[in-house]
Amino acid sequence: MKLLRSFQGKLLLLFLLIDVVTVGVLMTTVSGSAHEALETASREHLLDLARFVSRDIDEQFQPRWDAVRSLAANPESLESLMRRLSLPGKEGEGAELWLLDSKGRVIAPNGRHPSQAAVVSFSEAPWWPRVRNGHPIAQGISEGGRARVLFAFPVIDQRHTEGVLVARFDLSFLHAGSPREGFDVVLLEGETPLMGALPAPVVRELRTLSSGPTRRDSVLLGEAFYLLVPLEGFARQHGFTWSLVLSVPAERISGPVDVMRWRMLQGGAVTALLLVLVVFWRTRLLLRPLKQIRDTMRRIIGGGELNQRIPVTSGDELGSVARTFNQMLDRLERRTGELERSREQLSLLAQITSTSPNAILMLDNEGGIRVWNEAAEKLFGWPRPEVLGTSFVERAVPQEARARVKELVSRAREGEPVDAELTVHTGQAAAIPVQLTVSRALDAQGQVQGHVCIVRDLREYKRLRESLVQSEKMAAVGTLVAGLSHELNNPLGIILGFAQGLLRKSSLDEPSRAALLSIEKQTQRCAGLVRALLDFSRKTDLQRERIDVGAMLARVRELAGGQAVRGQVRLEVLQPSPDELPRVEANMPEMESALMNLIGNALDATPPGGRVYVGARVSPAHDGVELFVTDTGSGMSPDVLQRIFDPFFSTKPVGQGTGLGLSITRSIVEAHGGRIDVESAPGTGTTVRLRFPGALAPAQRAEASP
Repeated sequence: MKLLRSFQGKLLLLFLLIDVVTVGVLMTTVSGSAHEALETASREHLLDLARFVSRDIDEQFQPRWDAVRSLAANPESLESLMRRLSLPGKEGEGAELWLLDSKGRVIAPNGRHPSQAAVVSFSEAPWWPRVRNGHPIAQGISEGGRARVLFAFPVIDQRHTEGVLVARFDLSFLHAGSPREGFDVVLLEGETPLMGALPAPVVRELRTLSSGPTRRDSVLLGEAFYLLVPLEGFARQHGFTWSLVLSVPAERISGPVDVMRWRMLQGGAVTALLLVLVVFWRTRLLLRPLKQIRDTMRRIIGGGELNQRIPVTSGDELGSVARTFNQMLDRLERRTGELERSREQLSLLAQITSTSPNAILMLDNEGGIRVWNEAAEKLFGWPRPEVLGTSFVERAVPQEARARVKELVSRAREGEPVDAELTVHTGQAAAIPVQLTVSRALDAQGQVQGHVCIVRDLREYKRLRESLVQSEKMAAVGTLVAGLSHELNNPLGIILGFAQGLLRKSSLDEPSRAALLSIEKQTQRCAGLVRALLDFSRKTDLQRERIDVGAMLARVRELAGGQAVRGQVRLEVLQPSPDELPRVEANMPEMESALMNLIGNALDATPPGGRVYVGARVSPAHDGVELFVTDTGSGMSPDVLQRIFDPFFSTKPVGQGTGLGLSITRSIVEAHGGRIDVESAPGTGTTVRLRFPGALAPAQRAEASP
């Protein structure tokens, strides 16, 4: 194996391959030509034999035909001559003759064969009607596995058929007509052998060749070469569909070719051996300088000493390679020093990039990603191997912001870093706000080789900013509401008192009573609004207890059941198993108030026939309880969803809502250390989730207390 991997072995394999291919081509070409020549010679030889057999058949058939016809034309002396009558030609004395009357009965046989005595009539023979009508016939027949020929002539006297002369003889003379040793002759009628044996597949193959588009008449099949020759002359003139199949063993064709191939193979093996010796001798001289170069390179690699040099001992191409390698070592030694100095700087930069909390990526001049640190993997959700080489703009920047990013890159190319706030996509198809800072990166020649992008996640920043603004807004509104509520309570109490006092008088007429009832109703509504404002602005500590979430859901269902029936909405409370949920440490009235606010909004937003689901489960983080209220209403648009917690904001008609329900609910949830999330979209309904921490066990509560 070591020899095959070396240059010497590869060169040796190349020459051996050339030798094998050359010998193979020669063997194929020469043996093919020789095979074709032998096949042509065999075909010509068989054609000569076919012509010999065909002439023999004509020479045997024609005299017999003429003899039978002559006898039939002279009926006067025919009957007396039948006993000693024979036909001309080879083995003509063995022919069988019968003289028949006009009804096909045998009058006189020539008595040559004992089987003639069994024949008493030919009236049932298929050829009899034709001969009876005055037409002579010649026909090949097969009886008892023997091929025979039958001649039948009408015996005519004064233009009337008085009888028939029949002659029958076999084709045994054909065996004597095959004088050439080693050849076989078979006589076919259609596909049926009349004389000799021939396998049926060979007959079908010969017929296929003779009737195909190439019109071939010979084929090498199995262990023999076959030639198909249709008979002409006498056989064709008298309607015989006879063909001769002549065959010769395939060894006469393939034997000389095999001998020639074996000798060529021996010559190729000798040539290959000589090539091996020559290649080993020449390559050993050629590779000696190369081995010196290899040994020097190994010493440089093993010792790490770049001061090694290859001795130049010749002025040929190998000497030129050695000089070039020495020049490469000189330059490599200088570059190694520069690389050592820059390695520490690169290591420091790589550590800064990998440990940065902000996503850092580098783009080439075409926008493809070349650097992608760990913070970028966490922020966008795509691993480094997946994004390297891809376009950052096409992968992570929305369509509407791509022009802006390209503008930032163009501005950064001029020299100064630029930044902007925009929205990007992540691997989870989520859009997040980020601050993108772009600066150019230069190579050693001062050319721009790409741009460095620092991406800072602004979600927490925006959430804190919104929370701060909301807190300031809620504090201002709470102060305003507290003062306003106290100022409104006194006049509202007076108005309500006077209205209720007047309603007790029995002398009031109906119009006045209706007006006072309206005043009472609206005054109570204003009082309820004032109480809601007081609850919104109240900052007192809540009295908490460990409550059962299932019991609280059952209580809420009783309170909201009437509103659901009036609105023709199906309210379903998904009761959890008592063993599934931990208890929650909260204020029961406050929790019920928060849930009632959410259920009331869901029932108002759900059309008749819809459904509202209320339930509880363990929070996804398994650290508390999650309450949820889901409706099948019309949902909310993104603009409405951003303002639902603003005080006094409501989508209900005037007079049907205060706009404080969700604000109060969020205040209650946050006061209990929980969080409220809302998911909604137009046409898909709304889901509100309240997440509360689970109640601590007594031992845990003691450890948590200061």
